[in-house]
Amino acid sequence: MLTTEYKIEYDFDQETGAVTAVVPALNYLSSFGATFAETEKNITEAIGAYLEALTKEESVIPREIEYDHGTFVKVRLRLPQFA
Repeated sequence: MLTTEYKIEYDFDQETGAVTAVVPALNYLSSFGATFAETEKNITEAIGAYLEALTKEESVIPREIEYDHGTFVKVRLRLPQFA
């Protein structure tokens, strides 16, 4: 099982109250939600779906650049040997 971490950049829109999340290492994959918890759940699901699609295409799974600060999410996936 592959375990990897990706930095997530969160942004809060004061006008709408929406929270957005972006994962720069995954082609700027993004998601949003009405709350931080909802956004975190949504972006985690989006990361999993994106990595699963890359695996099915036999594409390389991007690795995160080392950061010393920020918000990260760990993703555990069952991926074929080539990933």
